[in-house]
Amino acid sequence: MTLSPKIEARHQRLQAIIYIRQSTPRQVQSNQESTRRQYALAERARQMGWPASQIRVIDEDLGLSGTSSRQRTGFQKLVAAIGLGEVGIILVTEVSRLSRCNSDWHRVIELCGVFRTLIADEDGVYDARDANDLLLLGVKGTLFAAELHILRGRMRGNLLNKARRGELALRLPVGFRRRPDGVVVQDPDDAVRLAIATVFERFAVLRNARAVQRHFLENRLALPRCAQSGPTAGSITWVRPTYQMIQQVLTNPAYAGVFVYGRRRCEPVPGNPPTTVNRRVALAEWDIVVPDVYPAYLSYDAYLANRRALQGNLYNFARKGSGAPREGVALLAGLIVCGRCGRRMAVSYGSAYHSYHCRRAQADYGEPQCQSCPVGALDALVTTAFLDAVAPAGLEATLAALETLEHEREAIDRHWHLRLERARYEVALAQRQYDAVDPDNRLVARELERRWNAALSALETLDSEYALMRRTSLLPLDAAERDEVRRIAADLPGLWRAETTTAVDRKRLLRLAIAAVTVTADRTARRVDAVILWTGGATSTHTAALPPVGLHATTDAAVIARIRELSRDRPDHAVAKTLNTAGLCTQTGKEWTYERVQSMRKRHRIATGCPIRTGSSDPRADGRISAKTAAHRLGVSPPLVHLWTQHGIIPCDQRCSRSKLWVRLTDADIARLDGSADVSGLPTITDVVEATGLEREAVWARVRNGDYIAFRTSRGRGQWEWRLEERPAADEAVPPCPVAGNRKGGEQYG
Repeated sequence: MTLSPKIEARHQRLQAIIYIRQSTPRQVQSNQESTRRQYALAERARQMGWPASQIRVIDEDLGLSGTSSRQRTGFQKLVAAIGLGEVGIILVTEVSRLSRCNSDWHRVIELCGVFRTLIADEDGVYDARDANDLLLLGVKGTLFAAELHILRGRMRGNLLNKARRGELALRLPVGFRRRPDGVVVQDPDDAVRLAIATVFERFAVLRNARAVQRHFLENRLALPRCAQSGPTAGSITWVRPTYQMIQQVLTNPAYAGVFVYGRRRCEPVPGNPPTTVNRRVALAEWDIVVPDVYPAYLSYDAYLANRRALQGNLYNFARKGSGAPREGVALLAGLIVCGRCGRRMAVSYGSAYHSYHCRRAQADYGEPQCQSCPVGALDALVTTAFLDAVAPAGLEATLAALETLEHEREAIDRHWHLRLERARYEVALAQRQYDAVDPDNRLVARELERRWNAALSALETLDSEYALMRRTSLLPLDAAERDEVRRIAADLPGLWRAETTTAVDRKRLLRLAIAAVTVTADRTARRVDAVILWTGGATSTHTAALPPVGLHATTDAAVIARIRELSRDRPDHAVAKTLNTAGLCTQTGKEWTYERVQSMRKRHRIATGCPIRTGSSDPRADGRISAKTAAHRLGVSPPLVHLWTQHGIIPCDQRCSRSKLWVRLTDADIARLDGSADVSGLPTITDVVEATGLEREAVWARVRNGDYIAFRTSRGRGQWEWRLEERPAADEAVPPCPVAGNRKGGEQYG
């Protein structure tokens, strides 16, 4: 072989690099002759005089395009070796193997000229320092880049032409299959079709993708997922539905039978080096839309309506829709519009006083708040108008409710039947595979037996879950339940006010009939004017009076009357306890306390019959007297009376541990505490301990609980002892002092 005069001895002392590249993995698999030709360049390098130890093959870029060097690690290693002065010659079948990008190609030429590296292809050897070779290499690089552009344009044109006819074979979503002749059909699996249809049916009712997901999760339903590549391509797996899966089904136009090309667009992202990213484009910007290509699960109009509903649910993000119904108590959230500036009004939940407000100009331009109005008054106005408008539809609502309930139950039951059928098929398939294997081939038989057992276990689990669902959620409505549904549906106001009807349910009902509510509040005249735009296009005007200023913090008259009634014979802390037990709260939603009851009495000039701070020896309205007065009547010291109340011997009332103590002291109490009562036959504390087997403190605990009545009797020589009488079951237990602490004690409590 005649060597090129451009090859010098210094070149042969450096490396000879064989760079191998093919553009796509398919070319690597199909065009193997091109791969062999490129690997054969190593033999050519040996013929040129390079020893085998100096020949290096770089084939890391097989299957990668030459349009960019970002992913080609082999090309990056080649450029690095040239820059280090380690390369004497680069051998390729044609220089387009190195790069089809002009910037990368000219960078390689420049480096080869600086480090005196030769480039060789099947046409000859090039020296980048030579002007003619440099010109030829530049022209070749330009031609190869232009050729790539021409090829891309030609392929792109053919692809678009095929897409305009709807014949381009795009990846199909789950629920569709492509036959060998290229025709697309719905998936033959009944379970797959039913799952996809259920997504659209539930969204038509709920109008919320999250609500559809909750329906699937609550009823333990699964969604199919189709493997698109790999050894399991085309197989169906069933998984718990995620929100993204529901969203993809609802937004994919293929389910409406429409072929769309251009739903995503490749956009450049600045950087070093710059990158590209695929972004979704708006529906109006889709490049190619061909209807009636696929067998549809729903009509195209229904698909567009679903897209509009999803867009409307993006209130918090795009501020373009009314937003999905949420849990807040304000029923008009997303529907209410300011009658002054035309902007959508928001809801304030910052305190117990909820309001609709228009603050967009304030937030954007620092202007004063446009207007606001209370939630309660406006919601009551719109609710009354809504119930009056839909009252004639009561019978239709009854029939629709029954039909919807039965259809939903049947659909869920159908899902479970198909799941069970699929599980039984898996068991039968595993059994057939196990029966077909040679019993002596235990290596295979063990695995097939394990699969059979796993299928049986899955079927058993599914059977038990289905039985549970049948006992709870899937029972058909009996005659009594149907009558109840008819009664409830006919009584729409009662259904609206029912405790089981959530705020989300009320908002969904409102949005079926109301498109928007335009509000103008007049704070001076204390009224609000509302114009309701109904879904049919009709409008109606309504007016409601605004509550007086400060009404939200004004206690109801019924609560004041109740406090006035209770204060006649109860102290303030007992009044607070009674109000809380009855479920009554302050106007701001807080519990009643001693201080709040006292403040309310002073504000409304309500006298109490049971003051807890008084120096008078007169009894309170409930008959209780102070501990000091009780001690004087009993002839004992006040601390001893405090001790007796702590052990439940005397009924007492005390707001807190250091407040004044009030006791109830009747003639019978005086008789059993001063020793004048007849205690013959009554056991002592010691006798009760021996008879019951309880500890002494446990016996006194039963005294505090009111199980025993304690009698104080003299043992002579100034000593006293306690005797106990078991309280009859019909007697009311004596409540112990609610706050004062209890101390350990024995018989010597007096």
